[in-house]
Amino acid sequence: MENEDLEWTEQERAELAALLRQSPPSELEGRVIGRLVTAGLLARRRAPVARRSWLLAAGLALLLVGFGLGRWQAPSSDAGPMTRYLLLLHEDESFRRDRPPLAMRAEVARWATRLQRAGELIEGDRLGLQGNLVTPPNGAATGLAPGDVISGFFMVRAVSDERALAIARTCPHLAHGGRIELRRIQADGRVGAVSKVYEAHVFRAARAASR
Repeated sequence: MENEDLEWTEQERAELAALLRQSPPSELEGRVIGRLVTAGLLARRRAPVARRSWLLAAGLALLLVGFGLGRWQAPSSDAGPMTRYLLLLHEDESFRRDRPPLAMRAEVARWATRLQRAGELIEGDRLGLQGNLVTPPNGAATGLAPGDVISGFFMVRAVSDERALAIARTCPHLAHGGRIELRRIQADGRVGAVSKVYEAHVFRAARAASR
């Protein structure tokens, strides 16, 4: 199923173009140049002004493309055992899009970045508002009913249910009239884990039968 909702709209493209025409704050320029130096894309010596401006614009564009796609995925973490939770972002006709799309995505991006730095973010993504509901017995597919839809998700790790609830309460989605469904991901629910348990059970049964 094509996820057309992730495509850039004309308004978003115009906002991005206007933003790239502006002079960025000096502290933002320093951070972007520092990231480019760390990544080996820019030498530590001062590059020519034209080259520096192009690299800075490219860095800002990449940053904003990340906001536009709405996808977040944290690198592997060495944090100790913590429970995983799923945050499902609900919205309906009362959801307020009272800010430009890029501004709203940047707001969520800042929140996700804080979680990532704290080692609590696993991944997150936007979901298309259109989809199909597949029903038994023959797998008939119908469009989603109008009304409440899940527009995105975040998977986080937390040391307790209370901490997971605290994370959900800080999500900017709530400030615009959205609702968040918080679900604990069961530790024994992984397909790989279930497969290993089944294999161990079969192995023990085979050993017992061979005696």
